[in-house]
Amino acid sequence: MMARKRLQFVHLVWLALVVILGLSTLLRADIDSLMMAGFALAAIPGVTGVLVLNQTDRWVDLTGPFLVISWCLLAVMGVAATGAALSPLTILFTIAPLVALNLGDARMAAESAVFGAVAYVAATLMVRVGWLPPVVTEGGYQLVAMLMAFAGLVVTGLLAWIYLQKQEATATTGAEAPDLAVSDLRVPEESGLMLLDVSQYGRIRTISGDMLGLSGIRAGGLLSSLLQDDSEQGLLQPANGRTHGDVTLKNGREATFVAEAHENGTFLVLRDLTESHAKATETKAALQEAEERLRGRTAFFASLGHDLKTPLNAILGYADMMRAGIRGPMPEAYKDYPEIIHESGQDLLLLVEDILDLAKAEADRQRLEPEPVDLTASAMSIMRQLENQADRMGVKMKLKASDEVWAEADPRAVRQIWQNLVSNALKYSERDGTVTLDARDEGNAVVLSVADKGAGMSAEDVRRVMEPFAQGSNSKGKQGTGLGLAVVHSFAQLHGGLVTIDSKPGKGTKVEVSLPRANPADIQPLEDAAE
Repeated sequence: MMARKRLQFVHLVWLALVVILGLSTLLRADIDSLMMAGFALAAIPGVTGVLVLNQTDRWVDLTGPFLVISWCLLAVMGVAATGAALSPLTILFTIAPLVALNLGDARMAAESAVFGAVAYVAATLMVRVGWLPPVVTEGGYQLVAMLMAFAGLVVTGLLAWIYLQKQEATATTGAEAPDLAVSDLRVPEESGLMLLDVSQYGRIRTISGDMLGLSGIRAGGLLSSLLQDDSEQGLLQPANGRTHGDVTLKNGREATFVAEAHENGTFLVLRDLTESHAKATETKAALQEAEERLRGRTAFFASLGHDLKTPLNAILGYADMMRAGIRGPMPEAYKDYPEIIHESGQDLLLLVEDILDLAKAEADRQRLEPEPVDLTASAMSIMRQLENQADRMGVKMKLKASDEVWAEADPRAVRQIWQNLVSNALKYSERDGTVTLDARDEGNAVVLSVADKGAGMSAEDVRRVMEPFAQGSNSKGKQGTGLGLAVVHSFAQLHGGLVTIDSKPGKGTKVEVSLPRANPADIQPLEDAAE
């Protein structure tokens, strides 16, 4: 871009010299219409250079041809009008090749040089045979020609200096010509990739590779013929020299692009996205189908509550009858069996309820029936239920709360929260350890908690155990399903509460569950009925 600015400055210098020369001649009052036409003709290359080198229209890339042709025409007409071989304006023939070289077009430079040589010889021959006038010396024409030649010499020197500066910069950085950098790359046909070198005005210089449906695109065409809208502007002017994104092609296919600016244009890589979008659509459809199947299975398990819990309740009921000796005392050899059957049944019932509660939550079929629940009384009930299990494990249970703590919650959900937390605490506690239960008021909420001094968990484990079927890495081979805390978390969310876990490896775990506080107006009738 800097080279074009410098080239534009050179044309501005030429235009200024022509204007100054024309005004000075006009002030001398020896100018005629033919001389005015000559000045107008001399100004054309300068005006052309100032305009086209500042052009931002993307549909045209004719900067080189416009400039070279205008300089060639000026040189031919100037030399022909001022004596051909003896004309001082012969210097103008050097400007067109230098302009082409500064634009990076060596072929055009050679063509303009050959054209200048042929035109010079032809003009000389036409003067010899009398078809053109000899050197004009009257009316100040010779002086004007000499001054114009001096202006041409200044422009030639500036163009040569700019070109040499560009060559030195290229040699210092080791940069290669943009066209060579792209043309050296070869992309397999039908690879879905296309590499292009695009000029600042949107004309495709070189192209490698092919994209499906774009086989008709060739070098020399316009980038706008590739695209469905005007989004090529972002491709031609990459932010910070490099940009990427998605575009829609003329044929309706989607493509992603990477554009990188260089001095004379933009390197552009296009990749077809149509097939990848089609695969993504197929994958999305497959995922939706899998989710539908999963929802169906989840709904099936959520409906199994009655079928699973009925036989378990029968087992627990008969175990209670045998423990109580309703049909007579048990033989001494079988005396401990009813207790084991009852505890195992309770564990299995808790597992079934956990599975069903998770399935109902995922199927959005979990329904709560909130009412005032005394968390302290519920904790006492769970302690009585798990007392034998704690004794066998050698773990003590202690309840800190002594007063009533009322929550507005589903009684069965509260009981299951207590049961899961206490069962986990017993399982991971060491022998002679203590599991502490507590309940307290805390503003508009109530909090129940269970703490132990057992194995504990790392921060990563704490994050994982909230997910179904996940266990901490510090479980030490303890058997479990990984459902307990996931169910507690699900019930807390359904009540609008939170679960907080404070745990460190080897230091134990404390789990707190916040629930809505019961309305005192709802608690009073229950207390009156108890009295």
